[in-house]
Amino acid sequence: MLIFLFGADSFRSQEKLGELKNQYLAKNSSGTDLSVLDYGESATIQPLTNIFSAQGLFSSKKLVIIKNSMSKGTLEQQKEILTTLKTDASLEKDPDTIIVFFEAGSPKKNGALYKFLFKTAKKQEFSLLEGSQLANWAIAQATKLSPASSFSKSALNMLLAATGSDLHVLNNEIAKLVNYRTNGEIIDQDVVLLVKSKIDSTMFETIEMLSSGNKSRALELFHQQLSKGEDVFYILSMYTYQIRTLLKIGDFYWQGMTSAPQIAQASGLHPYVVQKSLSQIRNLSEEKTKQMLRDLAEIDMNAKTGKVDPVLALDMFIVSL
Repeated sequence: MLIFLFGADSFRSQEKLGELKNQYLAKNSSGTDLSVLDYGESATIQPLTNIFSAQGLFSSKKLVIIKNSMSKGTLEQQKEILTTLKTDASLEKDPDTIIVFFEAGSPKKNGALYKFLFKTAKKQEFSLLEGSQLANWAIAQATKLSPASSFSKSALNMLLAATGSDLHVLNNEIAKLVNYRTNGEIIDQDVVLLVKSKIDSTMFETIEMLSSGNKSRALELFHQQLSKGEDVFYILSMYTYQIRTLLKIGDFYWQGMTSAPQIAQASGLHPYVVQKSLSQIRNLSEEKTKQMLRDLAEIDMNAKTGKVDPVLALDMFIVSL
């Protein structure tokens, strides 16, 4: 039996490969007839025919995993594999001999080996998840790690904006969040505190420059983030989050409560977040902070409906303060 796993989403394809391997080992615990050929490694790869001849004569099940033969293997190696498959036509339908071709990515579709496998093997392509599929995957992954875990809608949106469709990165960030928020709902401040701390510190500095009136530095930081490939809607969501956080802190600060531990206890915000934000709120009035939040909400709505360019709108937002 031939199985072909490939696609841009290498996280899920590797999960599937691991699942097939574990299923085999559950029934064949010795693993004597499990072979792995990884063309991404520098070691010399033995011919596929040698693998079959070396396997036990009395074993009923065989599993051969061939990794990255199309993306890393030479043309001669690919020809050798293809010749072996075509010479022994029984391999295609033999249920006791499973050959899994795994590609960590999307191989070129014009290769002879790719065309043969695409036509004859049981294939599964793992495309990058987007939209609701990506969101549902993140929710399921958090629940798998901790059944009591969940996301607020805004926290989930912020997380996905930060990681994109890279499930390797997203999985690591979810694990951090679940371990931090041991049970219950993961909220905005958890994402701000734990996810992409280097980017978040730049976001925080930008708002600090705005609150102190240093517009030129705020513009510089904004465009630095864009030049590094940050999504403008992620930047916008982080600005909005920080201004909203300042308002929560300001509700207590403007009434005379100036102690960070007291504000943290009263507001439910993390003490670290409160301590870092107090220097900003001291430079802002309640009305100015509320107006900043209204302006950002308008930019978000107009940008998502195509009425304004979000980059230009944020430029104007910074300059107008």
